Amino acid sequence: MENKVCKKCNRPLPEGYKHKKCESCRNKQVQGVKNGLKSAARVVGTVAILGVFIWKRKE
Repeated sequence: MENKVCKKCNRPLPEGYKHKKCESCRNKQVQGVKNGLKSAARVVGTVAILGVFIWKRKE
């Protein structure tokens, strides 16, 4: 059986490992997705607050 390596950092992966990336690279990817979602939520929240403020001001 061929030796598998991480697609991102080229570290050797253990025998029978079912993922294409090592645990460290997978955790970094998950953290990046979480940070992106947090940023998107902040933007949506800010836009919603501004929308309510403008809507209330027109009344």
